[in-house]
Amino acid sequence: MFAQGQTAELPQIGPQDDATILFTSGSTGLAKGAVSTHRAVTTGTYAYTIGLATLLGIKEKDGDPPVNPPKTLVNVPLFHVTGEVPVLLNSFLIGRTMVLMPKWDPGEALRLIEKETITYFVGVPTMSLELMQHPDRDRYDLSSLTDIAAGGAARPVAHVKRLEDSFKGAQPALGYGLTETNAAGCGNFWSNYHDKPDSTGRAQKPIVELAILGEGDRHLPTGERGEIAIRAASTIRGYWRDEAATRAAFTADLYLKTGDIGYLDADDYLFIVDRKKDIIIRGGENISAQEVEAAIYAHPATSEAAVFGIADERLGEVPAAVVYCEKGGLDADGLTAFLGERLAQFKLPAVIWFSDEPLPKLGTGKIDKVSLRAQYRAR
Repeated sequence: MFAQGQTAELPQIGPQDDATILFTSGSTGLAKGAVSTHRAVTTGTYAYTIGLATLLGIKEKDGDPPVNPPKTLVNVPLFHVTGEVPVLLNSFLIGRTMVLMPKWDPGEALRLIEKETITYFVGVPTMSLELMQHPDRDRYDLSSLTDIAAGGAARPVAHVKRLEDSFKGAQPALGYGLTETNAAGCGNFWSNYHDKPDSTGRAQKPIVELAILGEGDRHLPTGERGEIAIRAASTIRGYWRDEAATRAAFTADLYLKTGDIGYLDADDYLFIVDRKKDIIIRGGENISAQEVEAAIYAHPATSEAAVFGIADERLGEVPAAVVYCEKGGLDADGLTAFLGERLAQFKLPAVIWFSDEPLPKLGTGKIDKVSLRAQYRAR
């Protein structure tokens, strides 16, 4: 504490000094602290500022400038990278008003959009779906909305047309980024998104470079599937006190491996087709399949278990489990009750199937999740 009248000089901050640590569950379910420098955070912010400035320039050139001053509804947690970078910090940079919600409620969101003349909405795809489906939607004047963006999880292709029909004055958009990239990555907007609704868009130039990696981190050509990698000044410097994880995350030419599988088309649009990491994204929340499997294996009747994501209209995907009990004695209700004491509610499998025989194996002896997904997702 300083006495009245006393002052102290603030420490000098440089671009390479650490700024934030955001925690991500990763592929093992163990929390990892993603450490970003001031340069990384500001670069991630400018990736979004450049995109919005470009879109504003297009509207002004077309003689259709925005009618209302920019306002965004802050309906995502500020401890998530989306809330921190594209929403909070970007709003400071572009002079955008922020209207804060203490917790997500679609009815309250509709009321605030009308009352505050919100122009920009962003959240996980589940949120925009709940706005569309809310019984009171037509009671509110939502004409101030110009953009309905989403990130954090895949948006079902069918939602794009529904959004266009439900919010006539607003255009849907989709972003792709990671905690480890300070949300920078790709964006798909307006008519481009309408034309390629199953793509997460193009790299946020000039900030982001994309590569599709094959064996030995070899860069693959257009159209070939491999691991998506991002190189940008917005990427983290590493994981907090975890040198092994940091080394594994980056290639020799400093591309960050995302753990997502995808390809680039001839127009450099990114298409995500699968995840290398065993992560399920339920409404924007990461769930480690291994963590759920470990909880299932804790039940003494469980012999084998496999957990993976299945499509869900509202949440994008939800966890599902296939369980083999050599001696029986377990059902879905009993296992769900058991897991409910060990896992957060959102991590509980939405569907549990019981197999009458051991689960299929690979040559390595590991459970063959690829064939299990193909077999059970069809159900």
